[in-house]
Amino acid sequence: MRSFQTIFCIVIFATGVVDLKAKELKAIVKPPKTCIPVPRGTWWPNNHKNMLKREPKNMKVMFLGDSITMMWRSQSGYEGGTNVWNEYYKDIPAGNYGISGDKTEHVLWRITTSDDLKGTNPKVVVLLIGINNLLQKDTPENTSAGITKIVKVIRKKLPESKILLLAVFPCWKSPKHPMRGKVKTVNKTIAKLADDKNIFFLDIGDVLLEKDGSISKKVLRDGLHPGEEGYRRWAKAMEPTLESLLSGK
Repeated sequence: MRSFQTIFCIVIFATGVVDLKAKELKAIVKPPKTCIPVPRGTWWPNNHKNMLKREPKNMKVMFLGDSITMMWRSQSGYEGGTNVWNEYYKDIPAGNYGISGDKTEHVLWRITTSDDLKGTNPKVVVLLIGINNLLQKDTPENTSAGITKIVKVIRKKLPESKILLLAVFPCWKSPKHPMRGKVKTVNKTIAKLADDKNIFFLDIGDVLLEKDGSISKKVLRDGLHPGEEGYRRWAKAMEPTLESLLSGK
């Protein structure tokens, strides 16, 4: 009887130690900063507030992202995609929730702490985010983790909406630029998020490239942000998928 009790106590003790170690390990392994919601300072708070006031709450399509999304409308003297936006999206109506310089953690703050999605019920959320993380030295793995977290939050807060997750766009003129490889690594990872029921992945990067893989200033005016031609190529390439999602087909 004593032997049985001894064995029983050892098993309970061992189980407790394993459980304790698991809890300690979980406390030690923190998520990357790309997954932790955080706001920005200086001009950003007012820009964010103005965006929420400006954009229609009855939007059927929400574009969510950084400056590449924001500059669908010309502003600050930069050529943008205003003409293309008015042609393709103004009458849907669509809302532009892009803010220049945002990284995954900033978008996460907007859709969690700030609750930017509250009061909206778009049929489709077009998400393009991540390039600023890569440009500011976040790894492709951590950048992908941040994008994944955003997708999960959107699914939870907008369960009736479809998510059209866009591949991070290629950037810089030369196809041999190291950033091209990092972008491809992120896209390969986030493509796996698609279930083709609620989350759809679309990579239109090729339409922004020349035949030799380079990027022209006519398409991406500074190697990163689209000019009007770039936005037009984007809209045309995305149109069949977006129309299908809006129609429910």
